Amino acid sequence: MASESEKRIKNEQEEFENIFAILQRQLLAASVHFYIWEQLWPTEKVVGTINQYKGFFQPTRDAHNDRFINKVSDVMSNNPNAPSFYRILNMIGRNSNLAADINVREVKKRLRKHKKVLEAIKDMRNKRVDHWDTNVEGLSKHVLYGDAKRMLEDLKKISNEISASHSRNIHAFRYIEQGDINSLLEALKRKRDLDKKLIEYLKNNKRCQKMILSLMNASGF
Repeated sequence: MASESEKRIKNEQEEFENIFAILQRQLLAASVHFYIWEQLWPTEKVVGTINQYKGFFQPTRDAHNDRFINKVSDVMSNNPNAPSFYRILNMIGRNSNLAADINVREVKKRLRKHKKVLEAIKDMRNKRVDHWDTNVEGLSKHVLYGDAKRMLEDLKKISNEISASHSRNIHAFRYIEQGDINSLLEALKRKRDLDKKLIEYLKNNKRCQKMILSLMNASGF
């Protein structure tokens, strides 16, 4: 029969693993939202497509940015009951056997640096203007893209350091359908290019114009 000490150790391990699993899911969600937001960044390659459908892409991109911020806020929360890095690190601090290779003080120092970045990103979001400027140069001045990406990458690195120390496992923080976003943008770009060519062709072909007018008249347009 297990002693009280053995039961306590087992319960601590189970609690740690349950909380850490939730944290990893939150971090995966943050990665997914950031990746989509990143792919919808209006670079020169896709800005034309995004502008053509900005009634969809503007709120979609903003929503993924908001969700990314919310998820990162959750994993960096100081709330003692939240499934966050601070809760995980405090558990390791009380029982180093949970992740013997982790220097709790150093990891907390890394997290504190990212707190400043997170607050700056939140401030940027709260001051978001009503219209969406899809000018590449203009937008880059208002979005802390590089800082956000570096913060996310280090949070994933910290998670994998803890995971490797605890169970020798690491996580990719990716999802199978990640390529769908590029495929969608490429399909919309091809449609946009074909529409342009068709319009240009019709402009320069009077016979086609007459045929279209004839069909429209016959259809009652």
